[in-house]
Amino acid sequence: MRYKILCVGKIKDKFFRDEIQILCDKINKNGDSIEIIEIPDIKIPDKLKEDKKEVFLQKECEPMRSRIKNTDYVIALCIEGKEMDSKKHRSYIDKAVEMGKESISYVIGGSLGLPEWVKERADLKLSFSKMTFPHQMMRMVLLEEIERITAI
Repeated sequence: MRYKILCVGKIKDKFFRDEIQILCDKINKNGDSIEIIEIPDIKIPDKLKEDKKEVFLQKECEPMRSRIKNTDYVIALCIEGKEMDSKKHRSYIDKAVEMGKESISYVIGGSLGLPEWVKERADLKLSFSKMTFPHQMMRMVLLEEIERITAI
């Protein structure tokens, strides 16, 4: 299977970069492929009003739109998503394969989350926890999970 991670921002910390590379190598050795597509983050304006948040999210995540194909099974990582164990997660991947999807695209937003269009496009909204995690850590955790489910 082909996996993509579309995410806002770059990994700045060397520890996370190294661990992410190790996990990507493991996934590729399992016979699957992984691609990480980083979209530049945009500085959040000081005193961003709640009614302007969606406009900001739309602008920040707009470059993702062209990277999400109709043939992708899209999984949006968001706090309001479903929590599940690895076997259940794998069952969604198996269903995507049965549907003939060409790739699994995970989408991770910036520090304010994802715009509504991503959540509406998503075939699955996934939450790893009701807690909020730093994006560097979340990307590493997601890759650990992908590596795990490719081995199931």
